[in-house]
Order: sequence, then C-alpha cells, then structure tokens
Amino acid sequence: MQLNHALLLVSDLDEMSQFLIKTLGLKEGQRPPFGFAGVWLYDELNVPCIHIAGRNDINPEQSFYLGHDEKHSSTPSLPTVDHLAFTSNDYQGLKGRLLTYNVPFVEREIPEANEHQVFITGPDGLKIEMLFSRNDIH
Repeated sequence: MQLNHALLLVSDLDEMSQFLIKTLGLKEGQRPPFGFAGVWLYDELNVPCIHIAGRNDINPEQSFYLGHDEKHSSTPSLPTVDHLAFTSNDYQGLKGRLLTYNVPFVEREIPEANEHQVFITGPDGLKIEMLFSRNDIH
C-alpha cells in the first residue's frame, strides 16, 4: 500500500494552488468532472498527489462527495486535510477486515479514472480513501 493523495480544503483555491506550485514545484493537471470547484496538483512523475477543494460555499455535490452531514453547518469546522488516500490491490482483504470489525465504509466508482474507491470512517472522524483499479475488485 502507498499513499495516493491528500485532499486539502482551503479558503482560496487559487492562492493555495499557486503556493504549492511555486514552493513544491507541482503542476496543475486533469481533474474528473465532480460538479464542484477544485484543483488537482501533480508531482514530477505526473502523479496527482494533492487535491484541493474549497471550504466555503460548499454545494450539495461537494457535501455528498465529502460525506458531510447536510443537517449540520460544517463550513467553520472543516479540517484542512479532509482525507488520506492510499492505492492498494487487496480489495478482498480490505473489505473482509472492514466487515469483520464492523467499520463503516462507502464504495464509489470513478469510471473516468478506472477506479473503485472505498471510503472508511475512523476515530475522530478520520476519513481514509482506498483506491483500487476497477479491474482488481471482481
């Protein structure tokens, strides 16, 4: 397993993306059409490693994507790091452990990226995204 990316929730998309581009040498790249504003930054190997989305004016699509409870106003208390994402190839092992230990999770497909995602909720609201090739889950 390896760290895939971090999602940062920020007040100013342009300011944060320009800061990371200038300081870390990242470059802006392609992002799936999620229905809310955001930026994906790629490393020198052309791997998307930092995803950025706004923390203000969250629309219903972004709220759903982030798994936020619409009944509560979450804008002031949103963390800077929303979730950690890991790439793995052991889908069956992960799913078995989640079911064995009754760990809550949600699965989603991103056909444009050929990805199957498993979002896990941990202690203190930690969210972990596990990414699998859609070819490896069946």
